[in-house]
Amino acid sequence: MSKLELNQIYLELELQIKRLNQSTLVVYKDAIRKDAQQVISILKEDIDMWVILLNERKIACYDLENLLEAKRDKIKLYQLENKGVDAEELELFKSDILRLIARAITNTYLESLFSNRNEHLHDKVNFFES
Repeated sequence: MSKLELNQIYLELELQIKRLNQSTLVVYKDAIRKDAQQVISILKEDIDMWVILLNERKIACYDLENLLEAKRDKIKLYQLENKGVDAEELELFKSDILRLIARAITNTYLESLFSNRNEHLHDKVNFFES
C-alpha cells in the first residue's frame, strides 16, 4: 500500500476551504477562510499523526470523528468572533471546519487505498499478453 501523502491532505483541505467560502455568506467569506486555515495550522501536528496512524492501520477512518471532536475546545474562531458572530453560530462553524478536515483526510486516504489496489490489479493482469 502506498503511504498517504500529507500534501494530498493539505491540498484537499484548501479545496474544501474554497468550497466552504462558496456556501458561506459573503460577509463572513474572508473570516471563515482565515479561521479555517488557522485551525488547520493549530491541528497540523495532530493531522500529521493521524495520517501516520491511518497508514499504519492503528486507527480507522471512523476514529477521526472522536479525535477531531476532542480538539473542539482548542479551536478559536477569532475572525468570526470579531465579525460579531454569536456563540451558537460559532459552534456551527467549528462543526463545519471539523467536518471539512475529517472529509479531506478520509477522502484522500480512501482514494489512495483504491488507487493503490487498482495499481496492483493492473500489475497482475497483462491485457496485451497473447
